[in-house]
Amino acid sequence: MDEELEFKPFSDTYRKITFALSVGMIYPNPKTEKWRLASIPILVASITPLASMIFIDMYKGWLVKDIVNIIRHSTVVGPFLGGFFKMILMYHKRVQAKEILDEIDRDHRVFNGISEPYKDIARASIKNSQVFSETGWVITVFTCVMTFPAMAIVQNFYNFAFKSEPEKYMIHDLEKPFSAPEARFQSPYFEFIFVYMFYCSILYVINFIGYDGFFGLSINHACLKMDLYCKALEDAMTAPTEEVYEKVIAVVKEQCRMFRYVDLIQDTFNIWLGIIFIATMVQICTCLYHITEGYGFDLRYMIFVTGAVIHIYLPCRYGAKLKVMSVETSNRFYSSGWEQVDCQRVRRMVLFMVARAQCPIVITAFNMMAFDMELFTSILQSSYSMFTLLRS
Repeated sequence: MDEELEFKPFSDTYRKITFALSVGMIYPNPKTEKWRLASIPILVASITPLASMIFIDMYKGWLVKDIVNIIRHSTVVGPFLGGFFKMILMYHKRVQAKEILDEIDRDHRVFNGISEPYKDIARASIKNSQVFSETGWVITVFTCVMTFPAMAIVQNFYNFAFKSEPEKYMIHDLEKPFSAPEARFQSPYFEFIFVYMFYCSILYVINFIGYDGFFGLSINHACLKMDLYCKALEDAMTAPTEEVYEKVIAVVKEQCRMFRYVDLIQDTFNIWLGIIFIATMVQICTCLYHITEGYGFDLRYMIFVTGAVIHIYLPCRYGAKLKVMSVETSNRFYSSGWEQVDCQRVRRMVLFMVARAQCPIVITAFNMMAFDMELFTSILQSSYSMFTLLRS
């Protein structure tokens, strides 16, 4: 039956994000709660050896004041460990996240029964989300992370194929604990650690695709809800007199549903937004320092810092989009043609709807910092200030 429907549930509409959420153990399915609760500690335990090795190497760098090596490790391991924090956080917020999915699924079912002009709005919004918030985000994360193993594979292949004394390259250069520096290239340790790091790279990609992509899709859907009920109010004003009141009531109900839906988004992603605000600012600074003050220009870290900028730009962009759209609804309500309706009840309702829509909807981090383009500019400025301070 679902195959005959144009608008399908979230899991069928956004397959890439759903796959990443499921494999990353953060898809809020009540049927898999026990499985996820058991799997998260196993996944965390599987990356503990690599994290421990990195921290040991960072400690050794601290003892000899090797700041560049410490920054090189922290730039990669910080976001990597943050991905596993998302698993824990999403499990904690699994009820709210499930309600977000249920609301999206409910709306998609409704879309199948609405008239063609409304379907056109829904099609355009969903297509935009699939191209930019899903596929575009997948490509961005995959490029930023998998550049490390891809370049290591290419360099190793070239050296072994064309050089008499080939030099080995690791995905992330890391010394073998409590051993001589050259011990990391000895077989079979080198081959084992290379495969192990490749496994961790895949987890890295999955963790960032699913959680962050889900946030973008949720915000886009909130904007779609506003666009649709603005259109519904405009149509209500041209409806037969006896139908106007009921149609406006339906718009009010949808507006209230949208407010509850945004509250769920705020509750689900509030902590994560605060963490990436701080972490990304530090990461951009450390990446710039490594590129300029490290061991020469490194394409991998150049791509990585670009990804870090995109990573904080998109939540700010989504937050700004939601804020602008929420204020724009008041203008659309006012221009809906209410003055042509003689019913005083309808006029008073529209007045209250306009007044409520004039209060911008803001997504905040830690319930304090509003995510918008002004915050993005502030983050870049702060990162550069930290970078210049670190260089001095």
